[in-house]
Amino acid sequence: MFHSVPSSSLLLPTGELELELSQLAPPRTLAAMAPSCGTADVPYTLLSALLSGGGPACGGRAFLRDYAQRGTNALLWSGLLAVTWVLLLRVSALFRLWALGSRLPGPPALLADPGLAAACRAGGDITGYLSKLHGTFGPVVRLWVGPSQLLVSVKDVSLIKQILAKAEDKLPLTERTYNLACGRLGLFISSFEKVKSSRELLEVFLNEKLNIGASGSSFKIIEAILDRVDSTKDKDSLDCRSFSQHMAFNIIGTALFGEVFFDWPDAAAYEELLMIVAKDSCFWASYAVPPFWKPGYRKYRSLCAKLKILIEGIIRKSIEQSSLLGHNDLRSCKKSEGVVKDPVGCTSLLDGIISGCCLYGAVERSLSSEEEICGNIVGLMLHGMSASSNLIGSILTRLVLYPKLKDQLYADIVAVCDRSSELEVDDVLRMQFLLATVCESARLLPAGPLLQRCSLQHDLTLKSSIIIPAGATLVVPLHLVQMDVSVWGHDACQFNPSRLLQKEIDLGELLGTHKGSNRIKLFTECNKTDSFLPFGSGSRACVGQKFAILGISMLIASLLLNYEVQPQPDLSREMDLAVNSNNLGHLPNPKLILTGRKI
Repeated sequence: MFHSVPSSSLLLPTGELELELSQLAPPRTLAAMAPSCGTADVPYTLLSALLSGGGPACGGRAFLRDYAQRGTNALLWSGLLAVTWVLLLRVSALFRLWALGSRLPGPPALLADPGLAAACRAGGDITGYLSKLHGTFGPVVRLWVGPSQLLVSVKDVSLIKQILAKAEDKLPLTERTYNLACGRLGLFISSFEKVKSSRELLEVFLNEKLNIGASGSSFKIIEAILDRVDSTKDKDSLDCRSFSQHMAFNIIGTALFGEVFFDWPDAAAYEELLMIVAKDSCFWASYAVPPFWKPGYRKYRSLCAKLKILIEGIIRKSIEQSSLLGHNDLRSCKKSEGVVKDPVGCTSLLDGIISGCCLYGAVERSLSSEEEICGNIVGLMLHGMSASSNLIGSILTRLVLYPKLKDQLYADIVAVCDRSSELEVDDVLRMQFLLATVCESARLLPAGPLLQRCSLQHDLTLKSSIIIPAGATLVVPLHLVQMDVSVWGHDACQFNPSRLLQKEIDLGELLGTHKGSNRIKLFTECNKTDSFLPFGSGSRACVGQKFAILGISMLIASLLLNYEVQPQPDLSREMDLAVNSNNLGHLPNPKLILTGRKI
């Protein structure tokens, strides 16, 4: 039973009640005792935060937190807007490419042309497929290689002249290929404006190189190749294709490094490694992102590294040899206003590279790094070998198979120069039938089936209101143009050097109309001028075309002056038929025998 307690007995005095409540309540922290920071008290500027009466614990900290949130949001929105803008530009450019490309004649294909892919899978007869398309759609044909890749093939000679004059850029894939295989280099750049001055200087140097010690180099090249062949098991006969590759390798190597190249012990290993690297370079460069996860790619990169190590060795050896010969001042190759004043002072192209007079139009400095020197050297050797080895092989094959051609060449050579006298460049200029043979071989078997160009920044407007959008790949099917019956006659597919000795074709214009001229002008002003394109045409034509034609002509002249070229006794008649067939991309590979001529 509970008894009620009067309420008056529970009442405490006011002071005692406050004391008891203070003892029962939990202690408050300093932060809780500080004035509260509401959202309305947060300053929105840094100046407000500094002048805020809330102190750093309130206004400063809250301001920084709010500022970080707002700044992060601003950056995210800016990034989103930038990505959206780039995507819109890409999409608009793609729609523009589709709109302009659809106006050009060609097979109906939305994403990629199935016929082109089938032609590549069937064995790579792209020329035959393009020939059918040109017969159906006319001189200009467009093909869709992919959703964003447009290929335009042009066969008309007048249009080709306009294209090669206006489209001055190389394909971006070409630049990636050389950068992957050779490393950093400044010569094989897609944009023509970036490499224009370098090409001009290189052309002057190569042309002058023909007049500097070139007379004895050709014979030394042949002797060096024969010494190398003698070290192998097969000493009785020479493989025509391998022999031409060795000749091309030594021509380019001698021009780059001088005569020290003949004593390079790693030349054979370097040549073999260079051909392996060249074979797979385009395949690996076709990846938009380097496939580091693939073992084959990693192996390829290791081969490129070995190639660089070998080229560094010959560079050091060449520099040391130049110093021993008294060429200590490698800057004797002066450059003034874009013209090499003294190319004779450089003993080799490497001296010109180091002295800064060659290959530096794309680099804003007088000296290039060692990496770029190696890259330019490897790129020149790679490009030079691929362009000249097939041409030399074509000439050697016809020398073996056609004794009458060989006898006619020998008569043309000895009529100008004999073994007792030293072969000079001016002597080769007078060997008209020899030059015609080299040019005719180049016409029938160019370095590649397609001459490729592009315009990276501007559309190309041709006659008849033909507009080719920027970025499109422009190709010229060389076999179709250089073997056009309407231009070259009914025997356009046959080997006939005499066609270049006709009255309407002045072969002397090939290498200059007067002694000492460095310019090449093929034929006279007639339709054959624009139809002869083994070295390209326009501002992006091969800068070494004169060096290649004269160098190969001098090499063949030296070979026939000192050696008797004979076929292997068991040479079959089938090879003779293969040379005269239209399958010009696959010449036979006969064995040849060299015997020294008696004095």
